[in-house]
Amino acid sequence: MSKIRIYIEPDKIATILKIDDRETIHKIKDVMRLKSSDDVYVFDGQGKEYSYKIKDVTKSSFTLKRRSLEMSQPLPKQRISLGFPILREERVDFILQKATELGVWQFIPFICERCIQKAPSPVKLLRWQKIIIEATRQSGRLWLPGLLSVVDFEQILSSKIKTKVAGFIEENTAEPSLLKKSEDILFVVGPVGDFSGDEYRRLKESGFNGLRLSKNILRTETAAVFGVGLINHLLGFNDK
Repeated sequence: MSKIRIYIEPDKIATILKIDDRETIHKIKDVMRLKSSDDVYVFDGQGKEYSYKIKDVTKSSFTLKRRSLEMSQPLPKQRISLGFPILREERVDFILQKATELGVWQFIPFICERCIQKAPSPVKLLRWQKIIIEATRQSGRLWLPGLLSVVDFEQILSSKIKTKVAGFIEENTAEPSLLKKSEDILFVVGPVGDFSGDEYRRLKESGFNGLRLSKNILRTETAAVFGVGLINHLLGFNDK
């Protein structure tokens, strides 16, 4: 059986943990059917994972007792931020889940000229956060990706991240050597219908390098996930 992982915020990590979250209790008791003395692993989203034992199981809660620090991982040397336009719910879900599995450092949702969806409500942002946490848990990651507030296209253009890359249909100027020496990389993809001509021009003027992902036209969510995977490959992540 694969190990059971749950997420606890760093400032709440303690020797004894009382878990009364209904979703977590359901997963542990009813889905995984764990009981007292079984092992559970707790990750804090900040590079650490701990081994715990289940104690004192009741209908509405259970207690965990820490055994040891199981794993510790330093801050990644190279970090990919993914900027994506506001899309239909199921498309955003796909981007958040798959890009988290691929190791994205943070997500930056933005609004641009051809976005047809409104800015997400606080409830939807909370749902997005839960998707990221679950994908982090499932994929075995120790660092939880950040989810920034929705920004406008101007803020994407003025990003302080030095290495900036955009999915371009026609051009490919993002040299592997440029990516490999970068600690932080911002990768952005366009909306349904792509960026407008004016937005393409302004991306270039703002220092974005073009990354041609395919000879075919890709859906936004496909471009986002494939682009992150391609940048990972160019950075040599598979060799580390």
